[in-house]
Amino acid sequence: MKKTIVLLIAMLSVSALFASGVTDEGAYKGVTDYAMTPYTVEPEDGVDYSLYGNAASLATARADSLKIQFPYFESGSYNVATALRDKGFAEAMSKLTKFQWGRNNWVTYLIGLVAASGSGYGQVVGVDTGFGAQVGHWAFGLNIDMAVHSMPGLDAGGNVKDSTSPIGNGYVPELDYALGAAYGRRVLDTDKLTIDVGAAARVAMKVYMLQINASEISKLISGSRDFENLPARGGIAVPFDLGTTFGFLNGKLRFDVTLTNLNGIYYMATYRNSRDAVSFKDGTDRYSLYTPWSLNGGVSYSFGFDRVDPTLYAKVSGINCYLDDENGDALQYIDAGIKVKVFDVVNLRASYRYGYPEFAIGASYYGNMLELSYGFQEAGSSYGEKPIDRLTFRMKLGYEK
Repeated sequence: MKKTIVLLIAMLSVSALFASGVTDEGAYKGVTDYAMTPYTVEPEDGVDYSLYGNAASLATARADSLKIQFPYFESGSYNVATALRDKGFAEAMSKLTKFQWGRNNWVTYLIGLVAASGSGYGQVVGVDTGFGAQVGHWAFGLNIDMAVHSMPGLDAGGNVKDSTSPIGNGYVPELDYALGAAYGRRVLDTDKLTIDVGAAARVAMKVYMLQINASEISKLISGSRDFENLPARGGIAVPFDLGTTFGFLNGKLRFDVTLTNLNGIYYMATYRNSRDAVSFKDGTDRYSLYTPWSLNGGVSYSFGFDRVDPTLYAKVSGINCYLDDENGDALQYIDAGIKVKVFDVVNLRASYRYGYPEFAIGASYYGNMLELSYGFQEAGSSYGEKPIDRLTFRMKLGYEK
């Protein structure tokens, strides 16, 4: 145990040493300098939970178990309640839910979200997908995140302009993708206590375009303009995570502690366009971008009932960030709620997530999952400054043996 503590301190020290030499993102700080987190809510039976949540979960798998995760898909739309006030957006959304996926419907839908984003910092839309497999105590995966951020517009000198309208905003398309692997094992197994440990590492790439305005987004979506002449930045990092789980009462009561995104430093450059950024071709103005590490803790209790099985949970994400945040509200870091599984098929969830409510209903069966959730999150720099709503659809196809 002493050797483990010394090793953790050494790794944190090395990570802090490298972080001390990074370059500030300037006006983009707080928009693009975050670690990749594919799941808004991590389903603990998925491969991605092992890769991005707690790799110690792999310790409970059978040595001969196999899980294959075919394309996981998550689509999040922000400010939907505001956008629905517009008749055109409402009609486009209705058509899309009926699988009428014509270009005009998508353009109307996305422009409606842009118009509803409001001034200042926020989110417009996000799409995550991934493939993965778990073999025994190992997990492997490829994950891709795509998002459009909103932020205040910048003048020719790169300074933030004052604006009270989304028309004056700048919009930042971002792409994150990563190849990851994880391993977990049980180190203690008694009648009263089990201890599982795990580790995950990945090669992560980040690409984002320098901000564009609303009219340019409309032209890009409609195809009247391409991405060839829009400058971008891109880079690569090799972060890793550590996790442990303490189990009591035959696994019904669990305590989790994780350290995530250690060594989260991207080696970035500026490129002529996003295509060159993805291939790292002819980069200039090289710099290092630091994405912060996080200390997290959580507790959950599952009653283990046969037909209707509730699980109570609470977790604190970014304990280290909260301790460093003199004006931060504790609610920004806490996710607490209840998950109920009915007949091992229907899933219900109600939570108070990072200061705002969220509700979800879904179904899962042998590694396959569908879920629809609606809730709020903070888009401003401080709690309560700019709450925005989010409508999320999740789908996972898989196979388990």
